Amino acid sequence: MKENWLGVKALFAASLLCSTGQLLPEPLVNLHDLALPSENLEDSYSELMELPLGLHLIEPRSDKVNRILIAIHDENTDGFEWTLPLQTMDDESTDTFFIRWDPSECPNSTNEEVRQDISTLLNSNESINQVTIVGHGMGGVYLSQFARSWKALIRLDGHVVAAPLNGTVGVFGDGECGDILPKRLPPTIRIFQWRIDPLQHSLFKEMNEDPQVVDLDGSLVISLPEAIDQNSLDSIRALEIVASRIQAEYLEAIEHSEPVEMQP
Repeated sequence: MKENWLGVKALFAASLLCSTGQLLPEPLVNLHDLALPSENLEDSYSELMELPLGLHLIEPRSDKVNRILIAIHDENTDGFEWTLPLQTMDDESTDTFFIRWDPSECPNSTNEEVRQDISTLLNSNESINQVTIVGHGMGGVYLSQFARSWKALIRLDGHVVAAPLNGTVGVFGDGECGDILPKRLPPTIRIFQWRIDPLQHSLFKEMNEDPQVVDLDGSLVISLPEAIDQNSLDSIRALEIVASRIQAEYLEAIEHSEPVEMQP
């Protein structure tokens, strides 16, 4: 009986490794080879935005990984704004991924497949103890809906940056995507709302109300200033600031704190 059980376990492990290998083929993009934004890149697209739809590993796999980092892009983006933030947040203990999605469709129509892929990743590596997801702009809306169905026991830190969480009417074509916020945050999820001054956003400043403002019990709201070092803080600059906070000291500083209103 024991030998049969060991055989079953070996077969399961082999199938899991096989499925993980299919899920994580050699990356099509290497994060550390990506070009930084410049005037020479105007009217072109980052390699990130040339990836097919879905979840993609964007660097060689690490042997010491204990964290998964996932980036979710905004709509109408060329992708170059992600190069510096991702290179800032990545380290030798992190496997970094990029989600390519179609912002013309409701996020809840595609995130189930991504959720299953992430579940397979977690099941295949017991050393992973944290998932960090950063959603920029409409990518924050995607992240919010994704978090609604998070069931893993591993901690999820979700960072929404300059995201119009206050409704989706008129954003995804002519339809509505239903509720975008989690009904409640379980102990395994922490959501951080990084808000910019709406006057620094080309669309937000035209709206009667700031679309970033929502009441999500248990989330942490960080209101970024209008400018830093006399440089205006738009959504792209905000993404860079958030990345540096995440990697350098922000997560450690809040590790044992309760969600409260913070100012940078």
